[in-house]
This record gives sequence, C-alpha cells and structure tokens, in this order.
Amino acid sequence: MRVSSLVVVALLASLSAATAKAQPGSSPHVDPLPSWNETARKQAVIDFVNRVTDRDGDDYVPPAQRIAVFDNDGTLWPEAPLPFQVEFVFEELKRRAPQEPKLAADPMVQAALAGDVKKLLAGKHYDGLMRILALTHTGITTDEFNARVETWRETTRHPRFQKAYTDLTYQPMQELLKYLRDNGFETFIVSGGGADFMRVWSEAVYGIPPQNVVGSTALTKFEFRDGKPVLIKTMDQAFVDDKDGKPVGIHQFIGRRPIACFGNSDGDQAMLEYTTIGNPLPSFGMLVHHTDAEREYAYDAHPPASGTLVTALAAAPANGWNVVDMKTDWKQIWGTDTMEAANKVSDLLVGNWLAEDIENRGVVDRAHTTLEIADDGTASGNTSVNRYSGKAKISGDKIELGRLVMTRRAGPQSLMDQETRFMAALAKVTRYRIGDDGLLYLIDAEGNEIVRFSKIED
Repeated sequence: MRVSSLVVVALLASLSAATAKAQPGSSPHVDPLPSWNETARKQAVIDFVNRVTDRDGDDYVPPAQRIAVFDNDGTLWPEAPLPFQVEFVFEELKRRAPQEPKLAADPMVQAALAGDVKKLLAGKHYDGLMRILALTHTGITTDEFNARVETWRETTRHPRFQKAYTDLTYQPMQELLKYLRDNGFETFIVSGGGADFMRVWSEAVYGIPPQNVVGSTALTKFEFRDGKPVLIKTMDQAFVDDKDGKPVGIHQFIGRRPIACFGNSDGDQAMLEYTTIGNPLPSFGMLVHHTDAEREYAYDAHPPASGTLVTALAAAPANGWNVVDMKTDWKQIWGTDTMEAANKVSDLLVGNWLAEDIENRGVVDRAHTTLEIADDGTASGNTSVNRYSGKAKISGDKIELGRLVMTRRAGPQSLMDQETRFMAALAKVTRYRIGDDGLLYLIDAEGNEIVRFSKIED
C-alpha cells in the first residue's frame, strides 16, 4: 500500500508541475489564432506571449505590467472609404440640416454633405473637420450623445459591406485581443478617434471597457438641467490623441508603458516607438498593412481618406516591428456573418432601373434603357432597341457585368448610338453606389460615375 501511495503522490506532483509550466488560457491542442495563416507574424505573436508569461524564463513579465495598446481605425476595424466616426458625423448632418437652415448654410457643413473630404481635411489642424465635429459633438449632454451614437450603429450600414459598422471588426484582431487577455494582458484602445464615441460600444464590440479607451477628448462641463446633474460636451482644450499625442495619452490615462503595441499607420509610429525603443521590459510591435483589395482594401502611401503608411513601414525592420500582410497572413478577415453579408447581393441593388444619364451626355427622350438585377446576380435589360442578359459578379460595392448576350435588331440611328454608348459603359463598370436620393450610380475603375439610373417602381 505504501508503494502505491508514493506512486500516486509522484503522479500528482508531476501533473502539478506540468500545470505550472502551462501558459494561462492556452492549450497545446487549441489554436488561439485560427483566422491567421501559419506565417512568421502569427508565430511571432505566440512566441512573445509565451516568453513574457513563462515564470521560469528570463523575459517573464508580471500580469500587472502586461499592457497591450491597439489603434482602432484601420487596426481593429476598417477606415475606408472614410473613418467611421466621420461617417457618423455626416449622418448627423444629413439628419439635422433639413430642419436647421443656419446649420445647413455653414460652408463646412455644405462640404460634408457634398462629400468634399479634401476640404474638410485641409490645413494643419483639419479645420473643416474640427468645425463639423464642434457642430455635432458639443452643447449636448453625454447621455444625448451616447444615444445618437447607439442609433447610428443600429440603423446605418457600410456602403460596401452592407453591415452595421460595429459588425465590421477584423476577426484575426478579435482573436488576438482574446488571446492576450487569456494570458493576463490588459488591453487598451489608443486611437485618434473620439474617446466618447468609442466608449459607447467598445465593451460590446471588443470586450474593452470604457475606462480602457484612450482617444481624442475635450473638456466636459458639469451643470444641472431639469434638476438633474449632467455633463455637457464642449470643444474646449481639445486633445488630439494621434501621432506624438498617443504616447502622451498613454502616460496621462494609462500610467504604464505598454509592452505590446498594434497599429496600422504613421499615426501609430510614435506609440510603437514608445513601446519598443528603450523599454526595460520585453516588448512587441506590429503594423497591419492593408494589402487585400478583394476582401477589404489595399493602400499604404495613398489611402482613401486616412491611414497613410510610409514612415512607420520604413522604420519597421530597424525596430523589429512585425508587419502583417492582410492578404497572406490572414486566412479570414471577417466573422462568418459579415462574410455572408459581403457576398450577398444587396437588397437595395435588386430591381429594375431606368437609365437617366450615360457618361454625362444624357439619354434620348422616351428611350427605355434599363438594367435589372436579380437576387441571384443575373443582369438583364433593354437598350431601348435590343434585349441583353448575363451574369453579374457582385461583392459588396463591387460589380462586374462581364459578357452580356444581346439580340441584334436595328433601330433609329439615335437609339443605336445610345445603345453603343450604354453597352460600352457597362463593360467599364467596376463599382456601384446607391445615393441618398435613391439613384443607382455605376462607377468605372477611375472613380467616374458613368451611368445613372432611377428605380422603376413595381
């Protein structure tokens, strides 16, 4: 009996030692990052986490010091065609302008409603953007602002992917957030976006509580309204949490130097440097490089609106920062529901459309030139002389009409000329958009709107 008892004790001791060696939240049989391909970038993340959580290793970092910071726009979710908070501001202006003539008369509001982003971003301090932020973000209580953000995220959809903006997070980064937290890291957002804007939904979307969101801020004012204490948003003493402001924000609002930093643009370079250069603790830096136009977007030096990546990309090798190539490093970009939505033909696109203009030359009066899109992607219609049909390739806001089969009847010369222009235009189409006016615009590879349609109601 004594021998068997000793054996049991030895086995228990062995199991206990093995458990102590295991990394918290990890299992040798479970891939913590299943949406990542088996590349050096994935292995680098895992190796770093293993090193700083190994109690017996030289690089062990106590949990209290395991701080990981993440940029948001372009790192955790997209920032194209515009940063999502800018989309929120535009929606607010569209909602309010018809009822507020003074607001609608503001030149920067008019620029926003016209989609003139260049005008809004002109100047060192983005004066136009700051103007419309002041008009939409101030003079209201924090509760009123939160309610407007919630309404936006519940009712507005991304123009390409037709999903709520807060459903468009990168699945590989969601897995990374969880993996780090499972291994004793505390995760923070450090973003140029508005802190109040992100705090409304950061916990529900990323599992990051509001107190762990560092963003651009301005003073709030305490007062009583209707006998109740409230906080009023202002633009006083605005702090922009971008570029050199990010390390400042980390110091002011977190109070610990991070050991892991994740970004995607030159705006994140300063906090990557702060995290990895001269840090007395082991550190890790990573940049997300947008290289996948098919599944998301591809840009670096020339982004659609924000997210320029030039100097940080050049500095990455010397500083040991890992650069994620979206196209090759990520097996999957979106969660399953978002992938299905992106591949589904938009309900807004399905239907019968009447051409109103072809390449800015109008159309022949009383000519019935049409395009019909079915929910299975079938494209058909009438040139006003001949019928045509084929299969469209549609993904998000991308559309290619491909080879179209057409009847060969003759008609009046003016209609035949229009048919030639119409079919040539369809062959050049690469994208579409449906405007706030309900019109369908077909767009070529250079971004020109080459055909405009109105919906033919049943």
